[in-house]
Amino acid sequence: MTAPARHLPRTYTPEAGEYVCDCAAAHTWRIDVAGHLFPAFPPDCGARAWRSAAPAELPRHQEPQPPA
Repeated sequence: MTAPARHLPRTYTPEAGEYVCDCAAAHTWRIDVAGHLFPAFPPDCGARAWRSAAPAELPRHQEPQPPA
């Protein structure tokens, strides 16, 4: 398994999704469209980079079964 890519504030987001800072508080930031700039870290945040948050497991779509 590879480590998630790290991104600096004021660089462009590579894809939509949720990102988390690498400090102990794990501040999160969500973007719906790629190509926006990563924000500065919150005040009193000791982070050095943003990284992609682990994607939540999405439930698989189940087609309804026809009546018997």
